[in-house]
Amino acid sequence: MTTPGNLAEPVRGQLDAEGRLISADPPLLRLHFHCGGYEGGPLAVPQLLSLCRLSRQLDMNLSRSVQAADEDNLISMWVEIRLHREKKDGTISINIIDWKESPAPSTNHEEPGRRRDFDRLNGRGSIRTDASLRIMALSLPGDLDAVENYIGHSLLDVLDFVEPSKQSVLVESISERQPVRGQHVRQRHGKKSFYILSGQPLIDNEGLFSGYRFSLEFDQEQAVEETRNKAGMNFGKGDLISDSLFGSQLGPALRQPLGKIIANAETIGSRLEGPLRGDYSDYAKDIASAGRHLMDLVDDLSDLEAIQRTSFSVAADDIDLVDLAHRAAGLLAVKAADHQIRIDLPEKDIEMPVRGEFRRVLQILVNLIGNAIRYSPDGSVIKLQVKSDGDMSWVTVRDQGDGIAEENHQLIFEKFERLGRSGDGGSGLGLFISRRLANAMDGSLTVESTLGKGSTFKLSLPTRNV
Repeated sequence: MTTPGNLAEPVRGQLDAEGRLISADPPLLRLHFHCGGYEGGPLAVPQLLSLCRLSRQLDMNLSRSVQAADEDNLISMWVEIRLHREKKDGTISINIIDWKESPAPSTNHEEPGRRRDFDRLNGRGSIRTDASLRIMALSLPGDLDAVENYIGHSLLDVLDFVEPSKQSVLVESISERQPVRGQHVRQRHGKKSFYILSGQPLIDNEGLFSGYRFSLEFDQEQAVEETRNKAGMNFGKGDLISDSLFGSQLGPALRQPLGKIIANAETIGSRLEGPLRGDYSDYAKDIASAGRHLMDLVDDLSDLEAIQRTSFSVAADDIDLVDLAHRAAGLLAVKAADHQIRIDLPEKDIEMPVRGEFRRVLQILVNLIGNAIRYSPDGSVIKLQVKSDGDMSWVTVRDQGDGIAEENHQLIFEKFERLGRSGDGGSGLGLFISRRLANAMDGSLTVESTLGKGSTFKLSLPTRNV
């Protein structure tokens, strides 16, 4: 919805000397939350923060036009920054006297779908509620029937707290319109999966509370603990630590600083903070790329730890190989285009129903197509095909790369095996993890290849009778 340009009253905010947003009118607070900020935290709108920093550096009041965006709109603002020299506490006032919203142009109608697929690939979900916590929209990783079953239900009827005493913390946060962070919850019905729940309050155009937007991530450690308890397993303290050290401690500890490195490097590289020498911008992009590579390695090591546990299991979803082939190719479309590589896919009206976990099959296909892009010459073609023999159905990924010698066909599925390659961004874990996942779903992952004639990887899964 487009708002009038001339505001009846300015939209105001105030920063302290450390750049924290200590007060804000609802529209500014809503934009701050959208950009990843939280109440009392640093101002999260990069364009506004940049203007405030410039005002400090120049030691003068400024008035400028600023462009920002939320999920649906481009926002054009005329902003006045005022220094409070008389207070001598470093505070700054933000007065937005013009605020115009217009629908954001969309050049890729598939972008929302791609974003959802990335979330599902990474084990993330989302829930949007109204002001009374009734679910208006949701996507739960690992539960394809969630939309049909839970729309219109109360959030507290769908999710249960691992520690019941923590429910009062959530209720108190919601009653005070505060962010919700890191709550351990479990699905009451259906898959009964464990999640880590976080959320931000939503404010409408009239400044009224309109509900919450929650994000969920698989809580793998809690799921493992539950499996152990059900099996009546007894572990000593040392066993527990060694069994889950990376997933519970090192993984999260690495992800947080890596996430900050990537975000800051991308901000620098995109020049959001102001003009920058060209080679410095390139350095920042290299830093962001290296950070993403390290983040991928952390994810691979977390998966490696998970699949090697005796308690590891996968869900048995009703899925379609053609649908997943298109989703996986969509996630890698930009990477393929960068190398002028065409991905040929089965016709969408073909159906190939199988049994397997949606997220894990998507993960395998993303790995296979990603490898094909990495090791294929620019301008070549990657072809995906599906077939079935009744009991088993499969999808093949064929590339036009250099191929793999026959004596290495099994070696490439070993942990950390790179066949002497280095510097190409791979970890040597993708195929090992993918084969283990395929086997866990009562399927298989094989390769046919000849040197100089490309490679064909085949993912087979049990056929689902319809």
